[in-house]
Amino acid sequence: MARIQGMTMTGNNRGLLVLAGLAGLAAAVLVFVALASAGGDDGGSSAPAATSVNVVVASQRIAAGTEITAEMLKVVEIPENLVISGHYADSSLVVGETTSVAIPAGEQITTEKLGSYIVDNDAVSGVLTQQERGLGFSIQEVTAVGGLLQPGDHVDIVATYNIRSATGLGENEYIQRTEVILQNVEVISVAQLNLKPEPQPKAAGDESTAATDDVTYASGELPDEVEEQPRASTLTLKLDPDQTLKLISFQDSPATVRIWSALRGFGNTVILDIAPYDQIITEE
Repeated sequence: MARIQGMTMTGNNRGLLVLAGLAGLAAAVLVFVALASAGGDDGGSSAPAATSVNVVVASQRIAAGTEITAEMLKVVEIPENLVISGHYADSSLVVGETTSVAIPAGEQITTEKLGSYIVDNDAVSGVLTQQERGLGFSIQEVTAVGGLLQPGDHVDIVATYNIRSATGLGENEYIQRTEVILQNVEVISVAQLNLKPEPQPKAAGDESTAATDDVTYASGELPDEVEEQPRASTLTLKLDPDQTLKLISFQDSPATVRIWSALRGFGNTVILDIAPYDQIITEE
């Protein structure tokens, strides 16, 4: 009996040892998992969190040739490695721009997707936005800077016209007024030579485009062969609707003597307050 009891005690001791060993192993595994999850005290075993940045995306599908409004955009936060080159972080830089391609909902807005909507590579309408109009008017060599104007030039438009029956004038006198009626308007065609449509987007994150930047100063691309046209009889200008009405009014007024174009230096966008010049003319 004593011998049997001794053998039983020995078996129990072995079982306890096995259980203790398994418990210790389990504890070691738990400690290792906890340390791995926390990255360890020294922080060297875990990868850094991905950096996120704000980007402007389309909140809806935007068709090509559409002027973008604030409602069409939203700003979202995405991992930096998913950001597309030429993105925008501020939606205010995009509002008012025109899409050159269709942009699906949720897609990032980039500089390459903004600019003139190109319908035809030779169509002058492609250099005009929805707020702009192209208006032609008659010129002569003397009224068009000696025939030296080219597409892409910027000019002031000056009109001379007569004012009769003004107070203080004699019966045979009238005032000839010379007035700058438009300033810093772009020539988009001289006769049949016109700018070619080409997207001209703003740089990402740039609120304004330098006037001296030869990429954005003209609305489109110059023709391959630009030649002076002294015999050209028409200029087409890029105008807003109010400027369009004003120029048409002066062209059709019986009081208007002539309309001149005065060439501006490259990059000159300064608008000046210029008073009309009056001269009293006496008729013989």
